[in-house]
Amino acid sequence: MAVVAVIGGSGRMGTWFVNLLSENGYEIIVSDKKPPSRSVRKKRPKFVKNPVQAAQLSEIVLLATPTLATKSLLRKITSHVPTTTLIVEISSIKQPLKETIQSLTRLGAQILSIHPMFGPGARSLAGKSIIVAEEPPNCTPARRLLSMFAEKGVRIIGSTLEEHDQLVATTLALPHLMNFAFIETIRKTGLPLGKLRELGGTTFKLQLLIAEALCHESPDNEASIIQDNKHNVETFSIFVQQIHEVQDIIRRKNQAELLRRLRGDAAYVRGDRLFGTAHERFAAAVEVSSFG
Repeated sequence: MAVVAVIGGSGRMGTWFVNLLSENGYEIIVSDKKPPSRSVRKKRPKFVKNPVQAAQLSEIVLLATPTLATKSLLRKITSHVPTTTLIVEISSIKQPLKETIQSLTRLGAQILSIHPMFGPGARSLAGKSIIVAEEPPNCTPARRLLSMFAEKGVRIIGSTLEEHDQLVATTLALPHLMNFAFIETIRKTGLPLGKLRELGGTTFKLQLLIAEALCHESPDNEASIIQDNKHNVETFSIFVQQIHEVQDIIRRKNQAELLRRLRGDAAYVRGDRLFGTAHERFAAAVEVSSFG
């Protein structure tokens, strides 16, 4: 099986990929400024601190690095490895990388640009999705990698670099913005978080759980998700407009308009194929979550 250099292999997503790839027969080289985690050391990978050297020893290079670091590494690594080397980047925002990826592919580089729509806490891949924004043609290592995911039940969703960022402005940036605003609001009330958790119902506790999980992520990565996608501006403007409109409805005590909107929203989400199981899935999420 191919040798894969995971650059950023000591980070949370890098560690996740090291574990997945090693369990599926790939030989792993880890490259990072930090030493590998305990779970990675158990796999006994080779550790090469310098990312270029790690790439030169590999057939596949996976960049599990922040977006701006990925942009720099793409140019640096492609200038030191043969064009047969597959480079996989997993950034959640593609716009800052678009020009670099396109210019390097024109020069013959093989770049697979994907975005796993799940975090490093994923235990099962069944039902998860991966967006493929750029795939090198007739590239066997890329096909094998994507086939591995498909065999585990992952939905492979084709896209372009531009369309990817249009999609994730709503599916990624908007939820991250909402949870950022949620924590900011709580913090600025001055109320003790522990007391709010104790008194809060399951809806509050699940929302807090999501927000706290996101607070485990790198602040640099969170800032990039919220700030670096040009398509976020329009999506965020719609969201802010809805907040202002609801504020105005409440200020005017216009219950009829509030009910009209709530009923309209309920009618809209009923069109979702999973709407019928919403209560069961909510209860299951509560059941597997610890709210102590």
